[in-house]
Amino acid sequence: MTFLMIFRIYFDLENNPWEILYFTVTNSKIMKKGIVILVTLTLILISALAFVLSSAKHSSTIPNSNQTYLGPFKNASSLNTNSKSSTLLFYNKSYLGINLMEFNTSFSLIGERGPTLSYPISEVYSTNNSLFVSTFLWNMRSSDGIVNMTLEHGLLNVSINLTKFEKIQNNIPVDGYPSLMYGKECWFPFYGSTIQLPELPLPQKLDSLPDFYSQVDFKLYQLNGSIDDFSYDIWLTQNPDVTVLQYPCIEVMIWMYHEENISSSYFIREGNVTVTAVINGSIENETFTVYVLPHTGSGNGWIGVYYVSQKELEGNISLPLSYLIKQSVNFASKVFPSLFLSQYYLNAIQVGMEFNSDPQGNAKLGYELYGWFLYFNSTA
Repeated sequence: MTFLMIFRIYFDLENNPWEILYFTVTNSKIMKKGIVILVTLTLILISALAFVLSSAKHSSTIPNSNQTYLGPFKNASSLNTNSKSSTLLFYNKSYLGINLMEFNTSFSLIGERGPTLSYPISEVYSTNNSLFVSTFLWNMRSSDGIVNMTLEHGLLNVSINLTKFEKIQNNIPVDGYPSLMYGKECWFPFYGSTIQLPELPLPQKLDSLPDFYSQVDFKLYQLNGSIDDFSYDIWLTQNPDVTVLQYPCIEVMIWMYHEENISSSYFIREGNVTVTAVINGSIENETFTVYVLPHTGSGNGWIGVYYVSQKELEGNISLPLSYLIKQSVNFASKVFPSLFLSQYYLNAIQVGMEFNSDPQGNAKLGYELYGWFLYFNSTA
């Protein structure tokens, strides 16, 4: 009889929960067993709820998930996926994020000694765009060893292993810039255009450029040689189809991490700029020292604007790239007052690492890039 009553109590919970109260009041033995059942059911409910919450928490790291809500930015694991997009809530603004590295292919690009082998170029196709890839060993006359850029399912591994490196220009402490490129460059070495997002077709006039952040997640390593910088290299021109870079074209470099310091008297220090950034999940005010190089390479060379971080940034780094791009014209105009924002197009954005061999010509270092997102302001 007792077993039957308990059985009924257990199975009538959903349809008539007051059954438990009735039996616990009229039968003390059943009341004790009813309490045991209540405790057991409570533990089952708690376990089920914990499972649901755990699944929701980790859904952002499941490959091919369509959206991830970051507030304002979560950790780097949100970039180590093949998700097409995510949404960023940042200071009451909503930013739609698109992964530029959502490719499912795997291959290696090898750069080595030789007039053409130092500039191998490939195009990798993502869901909504493509990117150019190049070892870009622009200052290599000769060397032994290779630079290996391996792309595998949305990740980029760059391994530099060079010896007996001889430079073309010995006075420049850079060997090359293994990197990715988004946009259009009609000059050496790319001579072409990537497939671009509808949110950011390039070239595009700066006065109509959308508000966007750029987020990269990277890790550096170094055994020999030096990491000059891990950086963005951005090109602005007054003619979107220009084939030769010269004045008044502007090269904008944003050094997130750097071991090289700008000390040449040719560079003009124009001050500092502080921006709201997200560094490994934390909102921080990051200050960059700004230098202007009036002419690069010759008396008619292009203008250089360099943002040099006052901290060594590494990991998951998000910067207001559109703001820094526009401000670069203002800094250049301090040297050349005739330059204005409305005169310029944004042609292309590259991201990668400039490196330099040691005095013996050895360089063994590299980086891993786990993701590159662009976040566009979608707030009405």
